[in-house]
Amino acid sequence: MLTIRQIEIFRAVMITKTVSGAARMLGTSQPGLSRMLAHMEDRLRFRLFDRTRGRLVPTQEARALFEEIEHVYKGFADLEHVVQRLAKGSDRTFRVGASPSLGHSVVPQMLSRLTANYPGLTIQFDILSVEQADDYLALQRGDYALTVFPIDHPNVLSSRIGSGRMVCAVPADHPLVGRERISVADIRGERIQSFRHDTPHGRIIAEMYAAAGEDLEVATFVRFAETAVAFVANGMGLALVDSFTAMQAHADSVRFLEFDAPGVLPVYISRNIEAARPIIGETFEEIARNILLNLPRAPRPSPA
Repeated sequence: MLTIRQIEIFRAVMITKTVSGAARMLGTSQPGLSRMLAHMEDRLRFRLFDRTRGRLVPTQEARALFEEIEHVYKGFADLEHVVQRLAKGSDRTFRVGASPSLGHSVVPQMLSRLTANYPGLTIQFDILSVEQADDYLALQRGDYALTVFPIDHPNVLSSRIGSGRMVCAVPADHPLVGRERISVADIRGERIQSFRHDTPHGRIIAEMYAAAGEDLEVATFVRFAETAVAFVANGMGLALVDSFTAMQAHADSVRFLEFDAPGVLPVYISRNIEAARPIIGETFEEIARNILLNLPRAPRPSPA
């Protein structure tokens, strides 16, 4: 059997037609290459070249061997092409789902960085409700999910990678605008747009009110924080929403105020541990963690 190095030398000589040209092509010495050719002919038990006037004329056997070697090299070239396409994410669809507030704020930034690393990658992005999140990963409809709640399923791994906080959406002309911080007691008696107590947002808001010793009276129940902000913009009262929602573009008629004791909204990244994780997924996890880690923090209260 010929070694890969011997095949490489033989092919270079066939292409350049001279030992000196093959030596330059391979960046090696001419005497060493000549010795290697002679050793190859000894192993093969037939001549590869006739030496005529300082040139190498391939024998019929050499031409037949070269034809087969070119088939092998084409296979290597095809393999390299496949590897490059895999490295760039070509022919790959990366499927990501997210809670609405994350999907409309930080996730686009995450996916923008991901596609910068993998220019050929196709993205399938989905907004997920609480009810949809379990099946999205368990049934492998998506590769990853970013949510404000952990996904409780035996095949799904949920890892907390960051957090947001609750803020108060108020009309731009509200008397509280201009205050550095407010408390839930400051919005007592206001019409509140909020969430059912069995939702992630609803549970955190209920905990905030309980900790402050205040009663929460909801004027309008909504499913999505973006809806609550739209209601505030249209004069329907105030709303407690998450800081990711506040990052989005909203009407000039809405302002977001910080709480002195804000509820914390965790962020989880989840994937199906029974599904093969692509290298793209590892990159996405790293990008997601870095972006959440470097989000602007709530301003610190002024010293008394």
